Amino acid sequence: MNMTSLLEKARKELEIAKVHAAHDGKVAQTTRQTAVAAKAKLKQARKLSKFTKKVARKAEDQAEASLETLEKAQARLEKLEKRARKKSRKGKSTAQPAAKKKAATHSPTHHVKRRAKAAPVKVTPPAAKAKPATKPQPKKAVARPVVKRTVPVKPPVSPAPAPAQPAAPVPAPVPGTDTPPVSA
Repeated sequence: MNMTSLLEKARKELEIAKVHAAHDGKVAQTTRQTAVAAKAKLKQARKLSKFTKKVARKAEDQAEASLETLEKAQARLEKLEKRARKKSRKGKSTAQPAAKKKAATHSPTHHVKRRAKAAPVKVTPPAAKAKPATKPQPKKAVARPVVKRTVPVKPPVSPAPAPAQPAAPVPAPVPGTDTPPVSA
């Protein structure tokens, strides 16, 4: 091999090496930029994750507190209903025996009536009936139906011949509609 061919070969290798070096440099730079961006994204993701966990803990605590409040309110309601039932029974029992005693002393068969009497029936006044303690359901948003307006298609206007008689006045359109009223 002569020297010229060796020089040419060496120059080609140098050009190829330059191209490869430039390409590898670009790839390295892009990779560095991607790594920096990924690190920033990771940092943001960690912050977001931390914030979300904090909000979730607060929400759980709030839900727990709300549940406790609900249970307390339910227990209090049951207690009040029980007290109201007792009061209504007590009020009925004190008023009824006095009336029965008077009737029983005058009736000779008052002992027979007692034996035939059935067990007292529990009657709760309508106001004191227990209502199930349920959480009020949130109102669901109702989507409005889509109303499409239809625009009447107007036929192309053609030049009309001049009328021989004077035309009747055109009535004004009715407010709220696109069409004029029909004249008789």
